[in-house]
Amino acid sequence: MKISTDLELGASPLKAWNIFKTFSKIHAWHPATENTVLLVGKDGEPLAVREFQIKGGGFVISELLDYSETEMWFTYRIIKTDLPLKHYVGEMRVTDNGKGGSIVHWEGEFEHPKGSEATAEENDQTFGLVQAVFQGGLENIERLATA
Repeated sequence: MKISTDLELGASPLKAWNIFKTFSKIHAWHPATENTVLLVGKDGEPLAVREFQIKGGGFVISELLDYSETEMWFTYRIIKTDLPLKHYVGEMRVTDNGKGGSIVHWEGEFEHPKGSEATAEENDQTFGLVQAVFQGGLENIERLATA
């Protein structure tokens, strides 16, 4: 399964990037997360590993795969989670929209833990979960960019 979303903002690319670029601070911009801890490495350096809690229950341990401060993007993967998904790899980036603002792009590829054995309903639930995570995060980036 794959989700790809774009959010157009009036804020400059740099302002938008500064909201979410710090790998160990997802809790500062995503309202569904809390208690982020950098377990290994440094922010902005590949192989950094973070763990955060999901409000209401759950956890995610993810690894930074690649990062470019100058091009304003990073890729990451989920190493371990108790959420109903596996093989998740995501990317977030910011580009100039050509009108003085920016476009925040977030995409993720993943599957249900049962893989090809998952029912259509189980796949729909996993897709809906990731879609809700993206929506909540992007809505808050928009709120923070206009604050």
